[in-house]
Amino acid sequence: FDLIAVASDSDSEAMSNIKAIKFIRLMRLVKLARVFRAVRFFHYMELHMSVTYGNMALLKFFTILVFITHWLANLWALSLTLVSEDEGVEHWIDGITAREVESGVVDKTVDTPWKLYITSLYFTSYTITSVGYGDIGPKNIVETGVAIFMILASGISWAIVLGQVCGIVANIGADDHQFRGLMDGLNAMMRDRVLPKTMRHRLRAFFLSSKMVHRRSQHQCIITSMSPGLQGEVVLLMNKRWLTKVRLLNRIMNSALVGGRCGTCFLSFIVDVSLKLRTWNYAQRETFGNAHTLYILIRGLCSGRGQVQRTGSVWGDDFMLHDTHLAQPCESLSLTYIEFMSLTRTDFLGLVEQHSQKVPKLQHMVRYHICWLAFQRAFRKEAARRKKMIRLQKVDTVTCTQNVSTTERIDTVQLQPGGTPRDVSDKPMWASIQGSFMEPVLDC
Repeated sequence: FDLIAVASDSDSEAMSNIKAIKFIRLMRLVKLARVFRAVRFFHYMELHMSVTYGNMALLKFFTILVFITHWLANLWALSLTLVSEDEGVEHWIDGITAREVESGVVDKTVDTPWKLYITSLYFTSYTITSVGYGDIGPKNIVETGVAIFMILASGISWAIVLGQVCGIVANIGADDHQFRGLMDGLNAMMRDRVLPKTMRHRLRAFFLSSKMVHRRSQHQCIITSMSPGLQGEVVLLMNKRWLTKVRLLNRIMNSALVGGRCGTCFLSFIVDVSLKLRTWNYAQRETFGNAHTLYILIRGLCSGRGQVQRTGSVWGDDFMLHDTHLAQPCESLSLTYIEFMSLTRTDFLGLVEQHSQKVPKLQHMVRYHICWLAFQRAFRKEAARRKKMIRLQKVDTVTCTQNVSTTERIDTVQLQPGGTPRDVSDKPMWASIQGSFMEPVLDC
């Protein structure tokens, strides 16, 4: 309305003074440019708060809806001043005032700003949401025009906000919707194939437990979209727990932390090794394990190498050895639902050959580790073989000694006059079993 007053064609001195005042007040609207600084606030939220874009969009549309409701409520309250009371025209507030007079209310709504605002907000709210109680409505042509504008503005705003909110809510649970569709398909398959209840229970337990596997596959895609430096930092933070348990990879990781050109190449090698890991999941009481494979347990319990492996355990760290007789057995049994990552010898050596062109030291480190590990395993195996042979020789010596003693004992046996064999010592056969303390008693 200040803008309409400034654009008026009146040339009177009084009107000119009023125009000057209104123009100065109109210049205050320049302060609204500060609204554009709100972009910085949203950028700050993106950097420092782990809020999803879906939730931020919901918050944004809710804020827009609140502001639209506030502005329309002020417009509806402003409609009371557009028609003068001297014209004798009825206003929408007259019915409320009449009820307050009958009830004896001292502070009338028309004279109390906060009551007038709440009443206008009430009318605007049910107009936007298309509820329409009908207890408040326009009473003259001006209020009718304002109400038409409010209906059009609120209807369009409500349709846009409602459509956007529905789309956002649908996209927020996209992974959950996909998983529910998979479970529905599984239940339909089990019903059509008439599977027994025990098998249905196992299948449902497996799919419910493997819900995180799909998210981990998405994590790999997110890592590949990062810069090489960020990939290295993220991979070290995610896999440092198990990298330290593999001696060779721990040495390479320590070399990468030193920095420099070689450190960057070592870090790139660690990143590629982490990206080569494949995720597997097994149900309870299933066996797994292949030669030349490194295993990292992510979740669950399994038995292998004579002990129970827990979350974070690493075995098969001798997967680089070509001779399987020198490697320890890697067959395992899942005690619960398990998830693990694996790395094969072929993939590892392929990465070593690929990165050795940039840093030849990597190939020397791997070769030295393999030779030293093979020497240790061969030395231990030969020591165990010789120890076994010595033990067998001792057993054979004891057996021969017992056989000679038995032969000598038989030779000392004589026949009694009645033809009954009897020992020369003339003692009962069971006397030696009783112990040396029974011999004097038996002799008597």
